[in-house]
Amino acid sequence: MEKLIHPMSYSLLTLRKLRYKLHPFRLFKLFLFIGFLIILFLLLGTTAFKHKELIIETPKEIVILQKTHAFVHSAYFYPVSKSLGNNAIAIVTTMNKRTVDPITDYTIKVHGSYMRKRMTNVATLTTEHLLNDRCDYSQVLIQSNLFPGMNKLEIESEGVLTEIPFKMPKYSAPKPVVFCVSPQFAAEQWQTFLTQLHISKRYGAHLQLYIVSMVESYYKLIKEYEKLGLVSIEPWLTIKFPVTDGPYLEPNRNVELRNQAAAHTDCILMYKEAVSFVGILDMDDILIPNNANSYYEEFEREYGGSWFISALQYGKADFETIKVASLEDQSITAIVKNARRLPTKDQGKSFVRPERFNSSWSHYSRNSDDKPMYWTPKQSVPLMMRRKAMRSNNIFHLKNMFLKNLTEVKDGAVPLNPGDNITQLISEDHLAEIDAEMKSILALEPIAELSKTLPKDDYYMPIIFKCYNDSFYHLRDTHTLMNDVTCVNAFDCELPQRADMPCVHSDATYHSGPSMFPITFHWATDALFTNEIGCYQ
Repeated sequence: MEKLIHPMSYSLLTLRKLRYKLHPFRLFKLFLFIGFLIILFLLLGTTAFKHKELIIETPKEIVILQKTHAFVHSAYFYPVSKSLGNNAIAIVTTMNKRTVDPITDYTIKVHGSYMRKRMTNVATLTTEHLLNDRCDYSQVLIQSNLFPGMNKLEIESEGVLTEIPFKMPKYSAPKPVVFCVSPQFAAEQWQTFLTQLHISKRYGAHLQLYIVSMVESYYKLIKEYEKLGLVSIEPWLTIKFPVTDGPYLEPNRNVELRNQAAAHTDCILMYKEAVSFVGILDMDDILIPNNANSYYEEFEREYGGSWFISALQYGKADFETIKVASLEDQSITAIVKNARRLPTKDQGKSFVRPERFNSSWSHYSRNSDDKPMYWTPKQSVPLMMRRKAMRSNNIFHLKNMFLKNLTEVKDGAVPLNPGDNITQLISEDHLAEIDAEMKSILALEPIAELSKTLPKDDYYMPIIFKCYNDSFYHLRDTHTLMNDVTCVNAFDCELPQRADMPCVHSDATYHSGPSMFPITFHWATDALFTNEIGCYQ
């Protein structure tokens, strides 16, 4: 009888015994798994492609909030630059940041031309001001690169162009260090200028001053020092929009502190290719090197060749001291030895390598602080460039200077350095050297003749101090100042004019470009000083 052979049956249990045999159920599972992977990769690939297409090909939508105006303070063209690149342009503006949100996302096209040669590029926008603070106007730096030899610079918006005048930066300077001093207005305290200039000169810095308004005799004193090559003066202009096609927010009272950030940025751009270090400070911020014979020596020592230091940040220790009214009796030794340390401090100031900075705020650069640095293409985690807080030295801040008769001036002792509280603020030998040089310069006939006309008392200083205190110092000291609520500005300070105390004021020929959407640009040429405006801001 023929034996019947039944076909082999398959089950999940028996499959384990046939691990290495090929059978229909395993093939089915294999094809099912491969099909699943193909579908998954197709879905992920399509999504990634769409996402990539969205990022690359779809421009970011910029919502225009309003039509506004911008003022161009200065524009520089760099054939060669250590940090901006070759054939770079840098335009310092005050711009209504509420034109778009945020203003740094707005695209501006710049054109360079020479004869028939023409180049267009998209510029980047950066600001040193906080985008969420109450002030509507901000310092905005416009940067791009064009081509060699260009002699015409234009800004374009929707096919409308306006030509902006530009100048070359300095490629040489009297000293390797320059101090950029905040804009002076209603300035009368000439004793502070003499202290700042002669101490900074002794330790190797050149002063760059920005002046809005100043008592005329004080201005003449500075002009004599300018003739000696010891100081440079730049008019700092009040912002004006000569021609507009509608209402606009007044810029001067809606920008932080008369836009010191724009002046400091202009100074950095002016000297960035010419000097080794730039200091950002006020006239009454006196820096004296500690255990060094010059600023250059101290700055080089503290940077120590590091690429990770964006700036040297010096704290400000407040002092009160004396001053005398007569020019011939000036003594920096008396100012230093009669100085008394106050319990308060102020926010510090920065001293920087300009190749690492393109702009600055009043105290430090918000763009250069915490700046990421990548050393290799494969580096995923950046190294951060940060400010170095100076522990061994502080700024000698002349917060209060009280007028005294010469007979009331006492011979005190040199105070301790407010940084380490161990070393002397300055050596006796250096004080004697500084005073001897100052007296020789003050004895020069054109300067000595100014003695009778220089202010003998304080008139504007108490008014400005009270206005500043009411406007924001009191709020700051009581921890009630909120930048998103209050625009820190004292433009509304009332400054009475005195017929016996004439002032000079910066002025210029103001221009308006054609109406452009959303920003119309304005600028000035032929800046000068005039005695027809008075001691206003």
